[in-house]
Amino acid sequence: MKALLDRAYQSHHALEVIFSSLRWFFLVLSIVVFSIQYVAQPDFQKLMLFVLLVIFGFIYMGFSDYYLHKSPEGSKMYTTMTKGGPVFDFIAFSALIPLTGGLASPLFPLAYLIILHVAVYWRFLGGMIAAGLFTLVYSIIFFMQREEATSLHPFIDYFSAVLFLLLIGGLCGIIVSRERKHHSENSMLVEAANRDYLTNLLNHRSFQECLRKDLDNGVDFYLTLTDIDKFKSINDKYGHVMGDRVLRQIGDILSSFVPEKHGKVFRYGGEEFALILYYERQSEVTEVLEEIKQAVASHLFQCKEETFSVTMSFGMAKQNGENPGQLVEKVDMLLYEAKDSGRDRIVCAG
Repeated sequence: MKALLDRAYQSHHALEVIFSSLRWFFLVLSIVVFSIQYVAQPDFQKLMLFVLLVIFGFIYMGFSDYYLHKSPEGSKMYTTMTKGGPVFDFIAFSALIPLTGGLASPLFPLAYLIILHVAVYWRFLGGMIAAGLFTLVYSIIFFMQREEATSLHPFIDYFSAVLFLLLIGGLCGIIVSRERKHHSENSMLVEAANRDYLTNLLNHRSFQECLRKDLDNGVDFYLTLTDIDKFKSINDKYGHVMGDRVLRQIGDILSSFVPEKHGKVFRYGGEEFALILYYERQSEVTEVLEEIKQAVASHLFQCKEETFSVTMSFGMAKQNGENPGQLVEKVDMLLYEAKDSGRDRIVCAG
């Protein structure tokens, strides 16, 4: 449960799973409440309407759960079913309350939960609009039930309930907006802490965390260490500003050949880069590295009126149950072997 709540703080999907579970809980609760009331005061017309409402609920919630768990997050159908949830909730609530006692219905507090759900997506404006719609429903039921009311007391109850609905809508919107802003700012800080300021690649800290996590989880991957051949001579000849430009462009080239689903690219330090690649066969990894090597070698760098190119050397091995330090050391030795055997080449573990 704690893990689900932690994910809900960071993910709309986890939050929707919670709201979906609550819908099923309150559907069962509604059946229990209606059954108790029906036994005490049978009304066949209400029974038929309630059965239709329950069937409608089962159909919608079944479809919603299916797309919630089977559709890719962010797809059109996923978005329609999840963001349409509060609309379904409002319709079901508007039909359910008159069938379970009207103003005296024990299910009326569901309105506050639905307002919160709306505020999650549409923040303050959504919370206030939802509160306004529930106020309309409450007002219709109130004036239908209180036609003959002559005392002031029912109207005090009415205005108190309306005020509370509006306060809940406003406060939910404000709180959700503040939390979203805080989460966004926190995410930006975390992202900045995990990025190399020069190349915008993931940094050495991110590399160590990702490496440890993948090894702990038993993920199959290939680790590659690569660096720019004779980079010091570039700094000496063209200056450090040009050297920084070379690093940025090399980072762009590496990223262009490593899609997110197949791996990650890191600036390991200085002119050295690390790649964690998720491929099944070593031949696939070798092919990608060969394409990168050729792309780097053919890329021309411009410094004033002079152009030049660079090469890179690569060491690569598949993880075989080593700890992070052992794996990095093994691949680093392969990189040095590539350097010692002439540079501009790829050396793989036997």
